[in-house]
Amino acid sequence: MVRRPRRRARDEAGVSSVELVLYTPLLMFIIFVAVQFSLVWFGNQAASAVARETARQARVYDEGRAIQEGHRYAGNIGKGVLEDVTIKIERVGDNRVRVTVTGKAQELSPIGVPTVSQTVEGPIEEFVDEAAP
Repeated sequence: MVRRPRRRARDEAGVSSVELVLYTPLLMFIIFVAVQFSLVWFGNQAASAVARETARQARVYDEGRAIQEGHRYAGNIGKGVLEDVTIKIERVGDNRVRVTVTGKAQELSPIGVPTVSQTVEGPIEEFVDEAAP
């Protein structure tokens, strides 16, 4: 007895096209979210670098010079990496300084993109003459 292949109940021609049409928007959305997340993470790293540099300047020099150097550093990082930078310096106790840098990361969509913020704290440099009695 010779067996013939069974006929399919339905024709499956075109199923791949339908799946592609259904899954492509979901795939594009996932890629979009991943890229936006990466840009926010990169902006957060840039804010951290600006905060560290500003704190380094604030630990040695006055606040005005530290803020100026922080904005210069933020501008040198790259166009669009960190925008609308706000730098806040505050003294903590007698011998510490805290720097908070806030800004906007690059955005693909103006909806739902959080601002980035980083805070760095460190001791103020004090030069003590050990030879003095």
